[in-house]
Amino acid sequence: MTVSVRVLFIDDDTDFLRTAGAYFERVGHEVHRAADGGQGLALFDRVEPHVTVVDFRMPGMNGMEVLERVRRKQGIVIMLTGHGEIETAVEAMRLGAENFIQKPVDMGHLLQAVEKAAEKATLRREVVTLRRLVPSRRKRVMQMVVTAALIFVAVVIGLAIGREQAPEAPPIPIPIEEGT
Repeated sequence: MTVSVRVLFIDDDTDFLRTAGAYFERVGHEVHRAADGGQGLALFDRVEPHVTVVDFRMPGMNGMEVLERVRRKQGIVIMLTGHGEIETAVEAMRLGAENFIQKPVDMGHLLQAVEKAAEKATLRREVVTLRRLVPSRRKRVMQMVVTAALIFVAVVIGLAIGREQAPEAPPIPIPIEEGT
């Protein structure tokens, strides 16, 4: 992907934050890091990332809580875990996680997942923008009905005014020649 992705990593593992952040910065992406869920949510509101990568197990606010809050704000989340529990992955996906990746993370795989999710986020934003710009079908139909009604009323009023203002024309005398 040639466009810079704004990615937020939320993980209590400082080594992972440093490594993943450096890798993503090297490929040209904008990186933000948070060491816990609360700090991550505050940073999410400030930087509006395309994608948020969240560790499942963190002290305090866990990854599922962060996932739920970020999804309520229409954010896209990729969950990470060092514990490959199927139930956890299913629950994360049910709550709206874009992807669920097990640690240790292959950075190339994570990069592909983040870029794919960022592309989806960009498309989602474009659809929302376009929907705001294009009036709904119902609105267009109502505009056409109102326009047609206004034209009809204008024609009726014009005809009525024309009848009232136009005096009846006097008869035009036709000369009749005598003896014809």
